[in-house]
Amino acid sequence: MNPPNKTNPLRTQGRFSSTLYVLYHMARADFLERTRRYSFLILLGLVLYLGYTVNAGQITLRLDTYRGIFNSAWVGSMMTLVVNFFLGWFGFYLIKNSIARDYETGVGQIIATTPLSRPIYALGKWLSNFSVLAVMVAVLALFAVANQMIQREDPALNLWALIAPFLFVALPFMGLVAAFAVLFESIRWLRGGFGNLVYFFFFSIVVSVLTILVGSKVPLLDWIGFGMFSQSMGDAARAVYPGYQSGFSLGLMPAVDMQAFSWAGIAWTAPVILTRLATLVLGIGVALLASLCFDRFDPSRALPRRRGKEIAADTAEPTNGSLPKLTASTVLTRLDFSRPQFRFTTLLLVEMRLQLKGLRWWWYAVALGLIAGALFSPLEIVRKVLLPAAWIWPILIWSGLGCRETSHDTRQMIFSAPHPLARQLPAMWLTGFTLAILMGSGAALKMAFSGGAAGAAAPACGSVIYPLPGADAGGLDREQQDL
Repeated sequence: MNPPNKTNPLRTQGRFSSTLYVLYHMARADFLERTRRYSFLILLGLVLYLGYTVNAGQITLRLDTYRGIFNSAWVGSMMTLVVNFFLGWFGFYLIKNSIARDYETGVGQIIATTPLSRPIYALGKWLSNFSVLAVMVAVLALFAVANQMIQREDPALNLWALIAPFLFVALPFMGLVAAFAVLFESIRWLRGGFGNLVYFFFFSIVVSVLTILVGSKVPLLDWIGFGMFSQSMGDAARAVYPGYQSGFSLGLMPAVDMQAFSWAGIAWTAPVILTRLATLVLGIGVALLASLCFDRFDPSRALPRRRGKEIAADTAEPTNGSLPKLTASTVLTRLDFSRPQFRFTTLLLVEMRLQLKGLRWWWYAVALGLIAGALFSPLEIVRKVLLPAAWIWPILIWSGLGCRETSHDTRQMIFSAPHPLARQLPAMWLTGFTLAILMGSGAALKMAFSGGAAGAAAPACGSVIYPLPGADAGGLDREQQDL
């Protein structure tokens, strides 16, 4: 028997093995559940199309008017930058639903009764998110091999030079994106549409600008890899073309009239690899940080206002499904057996009330400020600042169009009514269109005063388009829930 004041190494090893066992099976179950959805096939199709656009030359990497020969190093690095930029930006929205699904399906209540710790739960969700993104990275790596075979500028295939950028640049950054998804879902006020909006600007302003401006000087902040690749490729371009000064861009640009040079790739030394793996370690740290913010499905940690509503709902007198008691003063209304007629105006007003339900006074104050500011500000400021801000302000309202029935579990009632799509969908879009018209009314009047009817037509056209993504988003969401 071991002394009581000493730690048993076998027991410690057993606990560690048990933790890894739970972590593995939790991540595996969540990963398999995602890959069995039709939404995963749709996501895979989008990734395949992204690889096709690169192979077709629609997305190119250039250094001013120069580009590298399509050898293994250049093709692998170019596809890695495409992966980090597009999957790092939009892949976040494709994986940010794991914890929310446990809330919606009631699995969270079961997990809350188990001894599963918050760090293990957060790491399991992170590993599941990372696995989904890693599958997409692997698919695009295969497209990179096909790209070199299609271009045929350098048919010699060097697998290490082609795969190394995916291993040391793309995968670590996907680990960081997966951690951000867990963190945003763990913080209550970042779980919904507001968190999606925050990440959109966080990636476009903070992550992208940070890696472009200081990535070459501070490798630990070069998460996407722009700094590392631009410096190495720029040195190779200057060795062949001394006239090259600067310029490094990736985007939808035709690769015509460009001078080519040979680039052997990054020298993957141990310090370089460790620097890239630091991004993966940072991702694990962000996931552990998310566990501190995670409420572990405990309603007592809800916000005071919401907790008060839940307590009031719990203390309300239950009906137990029984009919209310009738008294002598009860007045019964005779049922009207006439066939009701559909009134589109009534449906439109109800949809408008649902769309604006729950908004606080300060939301209306900001909206009125944007409308009035557009009406009395200079035209240039209206076009560049106030009109975009006025249409961004109600974006969280539009994002709920089409998926409100799923969110509030009223699908059985809505879609059992006669002609639900032919009647409700136009009313839903029209409410979003009306809100867009109201938010852009100040800018429309300003443009009408400055440029006549043609000037006011632009905000009107934008008002038609803005509510459409929200109205279409519910179809896929409903399909995922039904599956």
